[in-house]
Amino acid sequence: MTHPVTTLVYRSVLPVTHRAVAAVDGDLLDVARGVFGAWLKAKYRKPVPLGSGHRHLADGDLLTSHAAYADDGSEYATRLELRQDTPEATWRTTLTAVLPRDEPGAVRVDLECFPRGGPQPRAQKPRLVQDLVRELELNDGLSRLTVNGLRVRADHIDRLVDILCDPLRTLPVIVAARPRQHDPVWSERVAKTMPRAAGDASLYLLWDEGAVDAFRAAIGPHHRVDPGAVRTFLPGVDPAWEPDAARHRVLGRARWLDSGDQTWHGVARTVQRMALALPQPACLRTLKFPDLAEQERRERTEAVAKARAASVPDPRRAEAAESALREEVTVLTGLLEVASDQLQEEGRSLALAEQANTSLSEQLQDAVTAREAEMEDHLLTLAALERAQAESDRLRAALMSQDRWEEVAAAAESLPAIPASFEELWARQGVFEHLRVTADRRTALALDEHAEARTWAAKAWAGLAALNSYAEHRLQGRSGGFRHFCQDPPSGARVYPVNQISMVESDATMQKYGRERMFPGVDGEPTEMQSHLKLAGRGNLCPRVHFLDDVAGTDAAGLVIVGYLGPHLTNTRTN
Repeated sequence: MTHPVTTLVYRSVLPVTHRAVAAVDGDLLDVARGVFGAWLKAKYRKPVPLGSGHRHLADGDLLTSHAAYADDGSEYATRLELRQDTPEATWRTTLTAVLPRDEPGAVRVDLECFPRGGPQPRAQKPRLVQDLVRELELNDGLSRLTVNGLRVRADHIDRLVDILCDPLRTLPVIVAARPRQHDPVWSERVAKTMPRAAGDASLYLLWDEGAVDAFRAAIGPHHRVDPGAVRTFLPGVDPAWEPDAARHRVLGRARWLDSGDQTWHGVARTVQRMALALPQPACLRTLKFPDLAEQERRERTEAVAKARAASVPDPRRAEAAESALREEVTVLTGLLEVASDQLQEEGRSLALAEQANTSLSEQLQDAVTAREAEMEDHLLTLAALERAQAESDRLRAALMSQDRWEEVAAAAESLPAIPASFEELWARQGVFEHLRVTADRRTALALDEHAEARTWAAKAWAGLAALNSYAEHRLQGRSGGFRHFCQDPPSGARVYPVNQISMVESDATMQKYGRERMFPGVDGEPTEMQSHLKLAGRGNLCPRVHFLDDVAGTDAAGLVIVGYLGPHLTNTRTN
């Protein structure tokens, strides 16, 4: 299994209005250049000129500056790009600022990573984003973008609810509620999380218990943020619809304070990943800069023409003619060296562009394949739902024909909901009588950090329910393994899609990576578990549930043992 290497590892788009620029008493492009220049000065420990064109810096780094002009000659956009080479990869940090005369503008910061044949190094969010948020007064709809959380007291709760429900908001909102008693660990982690999310979300802090209570009263119990909890609200909050609450992930106080649980890092990482997927505003999508290479070629041609004109020999002064020829040779030699350097840089830029294009093509193919797999999943789900609905209708009709109305009503009221997260799944997995889960809790709960977590958790729940149903029927005398059980299920059985079940790994995978398939058995000892359920077919994680069918065994007393719930393990097709 191979995954596309994403060369664009970080992106933040900051919305800018003319009013915001006026508020800082400066031109947007000058502010952007000033922030970028200060960032370069801190990096290289000296001022770096930002003139148009290419500029070579220390250690082979290259700074490129672009400018775009309107028809009246005024500058309305700038792009500053720093390319850095390291032994592991080439890094490219780009700041693009655009402010058209009659429409909102934007500032975008991109960080690209081009690995040099090895694994992709871990990327850190550029400090440049925080600096821009500090310098510019930015808004996302009704919400303000800040580096640190804005304190909210009880008398400002209505404003916060308006921000959450604002239809013009496009970025997430992180709301943290202070615990009832001061806790330095909680405060330290919140203080680290907020700046990491700056520019990718707006940040608010429920400052005291009165604010927490007022927020719960205003937004309702399902969308509340309890003391010590941190919740990430996506755009389009609907407090009146209970199922909507599951979209907005909440990390409770206990996990936020657990010294061994690093899930709190995922709050900032989640909004950063979301920023990568956001559509670009029109002013950035349509922005074009003059071709620097063509401009430099034109300048070289003009310089050559001037040099040759200046070297026209005078028959009456041979010495002057010889001097002019020497000057021409010197100029042309310098131009050749410049042209050679520019050709080399254009070759580097072309190679990076081809690598980025390959990455985008692979991501597109991955997305198409994933969409096809999702369509198949939906069809299988609809088929299973249709069968379950038909069976439910027949049973309901049978009960009602016997005047057993109360039983029908009680059954409808007691139906459990699908878990909306792996944290909720973990808390409820004890309802499966014939399963023993020995998987690592932290590995499973770390999946909640990802945008697809709700879908994965729902599929994992369906898989656990199917395994439990299989064990129950085996203990009642049903023969055959789990895959056969799902292919030809008895009436009332819970099943899992057969095409997403693998009972064995390939010999090559087991020979090279068999140790990764050793998980705690019922007695805690490492046990080989090849059989697994697929929670996703494509993507960077492709979560799996590895299990051991020991229903007929003597040690497990008729149990299915779930030893692993987490990202796809290494196999012979893993990139």
